[in-house]
Amino acid sequence: MNDQITADGLPQPAATTEALSFSGSAGEYFRIWIVNLCLTIVTLGIYSPWAKVRRNKYLYGHSHLAGASFDYHANPVAILKGRLIAVGMLALYLVSAALVPVFSLAIGALIALAVPWLLVRSRMFAMRNTSYRNVRFRFRPVYAQAYKVIVGYLLLTIITLGIAYPWARYQRSKLIVDNTSYGTLDMQLDEEVGGSNFFVIYTGAGFLALIVGLVMAFALGMGASMFGGAGSLEDVPFIGMFLSVVFPILFYLALYFGTEAAIQRLILRSTAIASNQLQCSWNLPGISLIYLTNLFAIALSFGLLIPWATIRLQRYKLAGLALTLGSDELDAVVAAQTEEVSALGDEIGEAFDYDFGL
Repeated sequence: MNDQITADGLPQPAATTEALSFSGSAGEYFRIWIVNLCLTIVTLGIYSPWAKVRRNKYLYGHSHLAGASFDYHANPVAILKGRLIAVGMLALYLVSAALVPVFSLAIGALIALAVPWLLVRSRMFAMRNTSYRNVRFRFRPVYAQAYKVIVGYLLLTIITLGIAYPWARYQRSKLIVDNTSYGTLDMQLDEEVGGSNFFVIYTGAGFLALIVGLVMAFALGMGASMFGGAGSLEDVPFIGMFLSVVFPILFYLALYFGTEAAIQRLILRSTAIASNQLQCSWNLPGISLIYLTNLFAIALSFGLLIPWATIRLQRYKLAGLALTLGSDELDAVVAAQTEEVSALGDEIGEAFDYDFGL
């Protein structure tokens, strides 16, 4: 590609693309993981914040871009404080659910109303404690916008019986991307990416699930006729068990993983950091197979292959990511000053299993 000419008549270097990579190994990560697990069990969970920091520092520190790695800076003590409060709230909810169900409904409603606040606090904490080249990421405290997006589109999804869910997912992703910054460089989701793109992916997945379900039902009916005309599963040999149990589980798990990967790929491809554009080349069948085989490997090994599965997935994801640099802004950026953010939002989210991802 030829160099372009700038306004002052000087040649402007062509854009370059920097690929991300991961250098961690399953053996190294296994040692960290097994020590974290043992210490967490021995200390009845008290060590878990330190385990989280050690895990993230390893994964971030072995994630590379343009010759530099990322870093994680969270204070384990801060995480422990937030986690204790979160666990206390969860315990209160469970006890009240067993003793006074009406009271548990009130607590659950309060937690649900707090979800937008938790999302913002969680993202602020996660970004504030992530850095690249000693420059921190940050997330703006957009509480009002979060309530508008999360609560508003949740109601719309309920009213439309789920039809509006793709637009709700898009708005949540846009909320997260557009309010994230790397130092003073703002991130932005391409305006051409809208809820319709999400709708196409989810509709396609739903249509495929319906077609495969009908085909399986037809195959089971034919199988039952061929083997005695009985419609019960007991009268259908191995092929019936495979079609009615094994194949549906494998197919719908793969479809779920593939759909989520397609959404993530769409978001990443459409995200820019100032004039620097993210690229994502994940192969959907390939990443679905990785998710699926990781799941079975973990189950068959009773959890001992979690480190291997984690490293395998991390390596594949980063190998498919790149950043096209539109200028030298990444080298010239000045870190924005941000406030220290409490870990409470992040840990409450974990305790109640809320998903604050894209």
